[in-house]
Amino acid sequence: MDNTQGKRGRGRPRKAEKPVGAEKEELALMTYEDVVELRSVLFTRKIALGRSGITKEQLTRLKEIFDLDYDTLSAMLAVTNRALHLKKGRDLLNRGISERLIAIAEVFSLGYNIFRDREAFHTWLRAPRRTLGGLVPLHLMESLAGTEAVKLELLRLDHFML
Repeated sequence: MDNTQGKRGRGRPRKAEKPVGAEKEELALMTYEDVVELRSVLFTRKIALGRSGITKEQLTRLKEIFDLDYDTLSAMLAVTNRALHLKKGRDLLNRGISERLIAIAEVFSLGYNIFRDREAFHTWLRAPRRTLGGLVPLHLMESLAGTEAVKLELLRLDHFML
């Protein structure tokens, strides 16, 4: 008598099996619409994405959506340009880079939702802002504190526009 039938379903699921409740679709972050919707995604899903890692393919798509070059993106992620270029297609970025990229994507999501126009937000990001000490928001996003300052400024704008 085969005893494997009785054991199935107990303990940790096999790699090929999905745990109960894992039917939720993964955050793709592969389209402009995915980025826009990121603002309304639960923080637990963002944490899970950061832990599982962003792929080089996702990074490349986000770079295109954000209209950034690799030099700017590598500065924002605090990694060398070479480190980004060495990754291929489905290779995963490490947790720190993935989480930083998600934080940057959240700022872009917020901006896209507030401005409701991708190009208008990109223009806003690239011009000095008096409310940010005359600094360019995109350049501020090269640090975590700067990314947070840009996010807070966008939230102020959103509140003011209501």
